[in-house]
Formats: sequence, structure tokens, C-alpha cells
Amino acid sequence: MDKNTIIEKSKEKQNLIIPTDDCYNIISVGKLVNNHKGFDRLVRIHYQLQKCGINNRLYIVGDGVDKLKLEEMITDDSVVLTGFVDNPFKYVKNADLFVCSSHREGYSTAVTEALILGVPVISTEVSGAKELVNNGCGAVCANNEEALYNAIKQALTNKILLAEYKQKAEQRSKQISPEYYIEMFDDLMSNY
Repeated sequence: MDKNTIIEKSKEKQNLIIPTDDCYNIISVGKLVNNHKGFDRLVRIHYQLQKCGINNRLYIVGDGVDKLKLEEMITDDSVVLTGFVDNPFKYVKNADLFVCSSHREGYSTAVTEALILGVPVISTEVSGAKELVNNGCGAVCANNEEALYNAIKQALTNKILLAEYKQKAEQRSKQISPEYYIEMFDDLMSNY
């Protein structure tokens, strides 16, 4: 991944996500295909959070054949399906929380990109999640709707915890670089 390009693109002007103190902005990115990314459960969780008084907006960046199914679930403008965009980074950077709601996943590019931008991550337990979110820059939960709801709710109802996630995500960003991994490799090799 070209970390510098991701960071530069994140600085582009955008008018979609407006950070405020009274509403959390949650984002997820991926193809809307075969319910692989679990966006349907993320929409349900969003409305569940709204019902319990947690003001939030959900942004799902991506396109695919499942878009119509998701649109049928959406009952107001608190959920935004952006469709395909060339530069999701400018939106991710302005979110309070990135959520990977996937049922299954390889090593998540989208989670890595969110961490590069210093955005806290809540992820279901999928391949690579524990390795990526390994320093307190978010949370990895069991791969079911209830666990994901509880992890997101915990982050959004505890401002101190969310601030810690944010601080750790910014620290994690510094570790996601070729230089960091080369240094780790050199340290490993020097011990042999």
C-alpha cells in the first residue's frame, strides 16, 4: 500500500461527513456483493444504536448488486450509501469509527487504510483482524451481530475509550509502513 498517497488523498475536500460533537460518524467500505461484508447487519445495528439514544450516521462506501437490498432497509437519511467513489480516504479520515462487519475476510485492505488514517476500528473476528487491531486501536469481536453491536455501543458510549482508540490508531498508523517492517525484520535477524 502506498501510505503517502492514502494520506494525501485523505486531505481532499469533502462535504459528506461533517464531524460534530452530538453525532458519531461511522463508516465502512467494500463491495455490496453476496452480503459478504455484512452491511445488512451493520444497518440493523445502526438503527438499534439510534433506538437506545446513540446519535450516529452510517456511511457505506461501495457499490454492487446488494445495493437495492440495503436501500430497502434504510428508513431515513441517517444511513448514506455513497455508491462507488474514486477516493474513499477523504471520507474515512473524517469518520469517528471504521467498522468491518464482514462475515469472512482476507487481510482487510480497508481496515489497514483506516488505521493508516488514524481512525479507530471495530472489526468482527476475520482473517488478520487481531493482527491489525493489536494495540488497542479499536476492538475485535466475535463474528455475530450481537457482539458487533456491543463492541460499537461500548466505543460510542465511553468517550474516554473512544479517545484511547483514536490515540492508539494514530500510533498504529506510524507502524504501518515499509520502514517499520524492515526495522522489525532487521531486529529479528540481529537476534539470530
